[in-house]
Amino acid sequence: MIGIMDNRPLFEVEKRLLPREGGWLVKTREIPELGPYRSRLEAIEALYRHVTICTGVLRKEKPERARQFVQHSITECKEPDCELCNALLALAPDANVVQLKA
Repeated sequence: MIGIMDNRPLFEVEKRLLPREGGWLVKTREIPELGPYRSRLEAIEALYRHVTICTGVLRKEKPERARQFVQHSITECKEPDCELCNALLALAPDANVVQLKA
């Protein structure tokens, strides 16, 4: 698992998520309103991706693993038992997400 997702939850995630016009935005230090995202879970995934990139955690990962993390989309993932999807769903167990799993 990518470092920031397995070490600790992000600080005050709920305060960083903004519902807006049927979608979700993410507040970050660098970008006041990142998004929009179709679901709360997609916004959480984007927040983790943003923080992981900005903190330099990805530099410690193998290039292929870092690429997978940056390109991952929980709603488009087709891997049956995806480690990233499972980690994200654990962060938001109440999320209703339609995945394209085969």
